[in-house]
Amino acid sequence: MPSFRLPVRTAAVAFVALLAAACAHERAANSAYAWAYLNEPGEGPKLAYGRPSSDEVLLMLACPTAGGPVEVSASGIAGGAIALASRDQTSRLAAKTADDGGTGPFLLARTSPRDPALGNFRRTGDLAILNAGKRHSISASSDERVRVKAFFEACDT
Repeated sequence: MPSFRLPVRTAAVAFVALLAAACAHERAANSAYAWAYLNEPGEGPKLAYGRPSSDEVLLMLACPTAGGPVEVSASGIAGGAIALASRDQTSRLAAKTADDGGTGPFLLARTSPRDPALGNFRRTGDLAILNAGKRHSISASSDERVRVKAFFEACDT
């Protein structure tokens, strides 16, 4: 029986490629998108992740009443749940499909401001949407973390 041996260099390259593929399960945040904080009188605070100066919003967090539930809406996701992850915390929020008549259908859920994934997001700025077996990072940049903290502080008061 013939012996098959990979050259050491080929084996090392294959190993590094395998490690890189294992780490690639999380998709990086899209630089064309950003976090925006809004707090219009009568509407309550909102934190939106989307394309600046457009109606393209991928994720919206809203606090219609201070201390009340956080409304979470997500576009581009199918199914009956919105799954959010921040570091070691994952929250799967039961959601219903809604349509505002303009931008198309989206999922809508409610959760507590003390939700584990949102709590980590508040502290770290780290957030990802889990969809179809993939983790899509929408983490806040260091500049955007100020907006994240402002949103949660406004929700508390």
